[in-house]
This record gives sequence, structure tokens and C-alpha cells, in this order.
Amino acid sequence: MTYYDYYDGSRIFLFISNKVGLPLDLVNFLIAQVAALCLARLFRKPLRYASPEFRHSVCLVIGLTMGYFCFGRQAIHLSVLPMLTYTLLKSVKHQIMGNVILAVSMIYLSCLHLHRQIYHTADYTLDITGPLMVITQRVTSLAYSLQDSLTVKDLKSKATALQTTGGEDLVKIEKIPSPLEYFAFTLAFQTLMCGPVVFYTDYIKFIEGARVDELEKSADTKEPSPRTAVFYKVAGSLAAALLYLTLAKKYPLTVLEELTDPTSEVSRSWSALYLLWYAYLSTLVVRCKYYHAWLLSEAICNNCGMGFNGYNNDGSPKWDKMSNIDIFGFEFAQNFRIAIASWNKNTNAWLRDVAYSRGGAAWRTARVYALSAVWHGFHPGYYLTFFAGGIFTVAARKIRFVARPMFLDSVPKKLFYDSVSFITTRVAMTYATVPFVLLHLAPSLAFYAKFYYSLHFIALGAMLIPEKAKRPKPAVVQEQQSKSPTLSKEAMEESLEELNGKLKIS
Repeated sequence: MTYYDYYDGSRIFLFISNKVGLPLDLVNFLIAQVAALCLARLFRKPLRYASPEFRHSVCLVIGLTMGYFCFGRQAIHLSVLPMLTYTLLKSVKHQIMGNVILAVSMIYLSCLHLHRQIYHTADYTLDITGPLMVITQRVTSLAYSLQDSLTVKDLKSKATALQTTGGEDLVKIEKIPSPLEYFAFTLAFQTLMCGPVVFYTDYIKFIEGARVDELEKSADTKEPSPRTAVFYKVAGSLAAALLYLTLAKKYPLTVLEELTDPTSEVSRSWSALYLLWYAYLSTLVVRCKYYHAWLLSEAICNNCGMGFNGYNNDGSPKWDKMSNIDIFGFEFAQNFRIAIASWNKNTNAWLRDVAYSRGGAAWRTARVYALSAVWHGFHPGYYLTFFAGGIFTVAARKIRFVARPMFLDSVPKKLFYDSVSFITTRVAMTYATVPFVLLHLAPSLAFYAKFYYSLHFIALGAMLIPEKAKRPKPAVVQEQQSKSPTLSKEAMEESLEELNGKLKIS
């Protein structure tokens, strides 16, 4: 069967697809996102002070229309999963609401992942599992928020419990949303296609904030215009798309699949160093697709009024609350922790809330990586990447705490340490993520075999390094800060990271 036998979306713009040489699913995706960018402006001008019900309805109708335009008959899943989970919200006990909805949502999503993996090829990149992954994040985050709010009666203990999950605003969710609120939240067009996940409190503030905030009558407190932020993000999205189109044919991933053939030029003549360089460039090409989609989605959110996050120290407005990617933070990270924290940031927050902060501390990292892997699907490459990422995360943390203090007594030593850390992080990240983009087992193992699985063995060895001292307690950290006002921000962040253990994984 051919590509068109699988794709159920609209074929109205097939002539554009044929003319520009892009697959029809990507053409439809771009048209839908550009339309969403234009329609988002309605929420800041003519619909800014419309009733919440009307704003909910507009978000829902546009979301459903976009879903049908891009996915055709498959769009039925966009309604089935929210209907199923809303029924569970109404019928399941509050104490187990989050766990039940997480299990049901992941089973539903997993069935579609398996269906695509078995019956569909990789001939097209846009299918219904993408939006369903975002919807799964929304319904599960809301379910856990309700579980926390409805089962903890004392306000003080409630605030403490919610703070441990990283959700300071979750205390405000004290009742199950109405059907209109729930379905508009899960199917809002702004982030339906590729995220980022919008948490319920942020969505409700966007819907109702302009009407209930009496302070906005003052010019000093009025929310600033997002035009500048939207312009830069759209420009960044276009730059990422151009970089992808420029490099995609020069560094195709299909070349790495030739590693399974011992007679190919890649297997016979490429050195491990050149293979690593080629893998870095080819995975950079893949990342450009994510940068393009996420920056455009963030621009859509900002253009409708979502994402304002206060002001910087210089007085400039911050429109980064819906930011899913810190490109420079990821590409120039000096350690694995920063790289991970800079990638798919809202998914990091979701994983932290539904996996890392739930249950015992012994298996926190394993829970995060396991949930993230299943959420992505069942291609073997995902699991190879997340296994490598898991041991690299633990190993990097131990190496950093042992080695870093040795290089802090002089500027040249610190620069040397930072340089080595940057190179090591890029090598480890490339090594770990190649299977994620190759998907299949044979080429992934062939890639690792070219390096004799060396980074795996190094990481496993580093995990055996004993910790010299116990982790500091909050009072100790505060005392250190009071005694040493010049303690660097980076050092404080690392101390607090070890203290609260809020690992961020994509």
C-alpha cells in the first residue's frame, strides 16, 4: 500500500504538495498552524472580553475543525479519549482518579501506537498519535490536580502536598470542570497539533483572566502586547525550517541505516569519529523539525494571549510560560542535566508531576524514563535512547559532583572544565539519541557497535562512584548562602537540584 492509502486528511491542497515536493500531511500541518496563528489574534481583540463560554466554544470548534482537516476519520480519537476520561473523572473515587486516568489514557494511546507501528510505515510523519500524546498529558495532569485538591481537605497540608509536585496553582482546581470547559481544554486549537501541554490553571486564566482581572483597568498593570515575541518566534521557526530544508538532503538519516550492511561504504570506510560527526549533523536536522513546530506553536499561544510570564529585570516582558524549547540552552549545554531540562520543557513538568513526584524515591528516575518511553511508542529505538539517557543522567551527576570542585579554584581550570563538559555532553547526547530517530533495533545496535558500546560501559562504571558527602538539607543550603553571599547561582542550583531531586526528562 502507498502513502496515500494511509493518510485520511484533507486532499484539497494536494496540488501544493505536488508543486513544492512536500508530503501532503506536512502541507496540511503547515496550513493548519498558519491558520491557527492568524485566528489566535481574535482572542486578543474582538473576543478578548467575550464570555468564557463563547471563548471555550471557539477554541473547541477550531480545534475539532483542524483535527478533521489534518486527520480525517482518525479525528474521532480526539473525541473518544476525552469522553472516556471525563466519564472516569465523574465516576472514579478521588483518591485514585489520577492513577486510573493515567493508566486508561496510556493504554488507549499505546493501542494506537502499536496500530501505527504494525500497519503503517514511516512514509508519513503526521498521524493521530501526535495530538493524542498532547491530550494524554492534559487529561492526566488535570486528573492528578483534582486528585490532590479533592482528597486533601486541610488547606495548609494541601498547599504542602501540591508544592511537592511542582504545581503551586493546582490548589485552585477544586471542582470537576463542566463538559464545555473540559473538552475545550483538551481540544484547544492553540496547542492541539504538537503541544506544548497547557495545564488547566493556565488555560482557565487565559479564558477568564481578561474579564475578572480588575487591575487591568490600570495602564500600569495591563498585559503587554506579544507582537515582538510572536515576530521573533515565527522568525526562529522559519529559520529552523530553512535549515532543515538545506541540510536534510546532505545528511539523511537513511545513511546510518547502511551500518547493518557490512559491505556498505559506511561500515567499511567510515571512522568512528566521522560517524559521530555525521550522526550529530543528521540528528541536528531532525531537531530542526522540532524547533520549527514548537516555536510556531509557541507563537500561536502568545498571539492569543497565553504565555505571559511577568517581566525581566530590565522591564521587558517575558512570554515564555508556554515555551517548550530553549534552543541555545540545549545546543550549548555544558552538562546532561541542562540539556535535558532545555528540551521539551512542558513535558518535563508533566513527567515530574505524574511520575517523578508520585510513589517512592527509590525508582523515581526509572519511572520517569519508563513513562516517557511508553508515551512515545514502542519502537525499540526509543527504549535504547531512554536506557542510555537514564544511566547517562545518573553517571553525569556523580561525575560532576566529584570532578567539578577540582576545577573551581582558578579561571583557566574552570574554562577547561566547561569546554570538556560541553564536548562530552554533545558526544553523549548524540550517542544516546541516534536510536531515537532511527527507531529500529538493527541499525541502532549497529551504530552502538561501531563504538563498542563504550559510552554505556563508561556510564555504568561512573555509576559505581561513591558519594563523598550526604546531600545538604535546606537549612544547610540557607546557612551556606548567608555565610557566603557570593556563592554562585550555578552552585546554588546544583545544591538545590540534589536536594529536591526534580529531574527533568523529555
